[in-house]
Amino acid sequence: MNTEQIQKSLDDLRQEQARISEAIRTLEHLLSGSVPNRLSPEGRARISEAAKRRWEEHRQQAQASARSRNANSPKKAA
Repeated sequence: MNTEQIQKSLDDLRQEQARISEAIRTLEHLLSGSVPNRLSPEGRARISEAAKRRWEEHRQQAQASARSRNANSPKKAA
């Protein structure tokens, strides 16, 4: 066998290994009854960061609103 044939055989075996691994994962999930994650770790991280930004904006707006209410409230005479 020359190196091209060996490389092609290796590529074919790796593809078959990937198919078998996926089939095993699928069957294991069927047995366990669990649903696999639909999101990648990167996708979950993006969602987490977006939620943190939204909450930070919410907190800033709430603080600004509270300062506005306090500034507009009548002062008590001492």
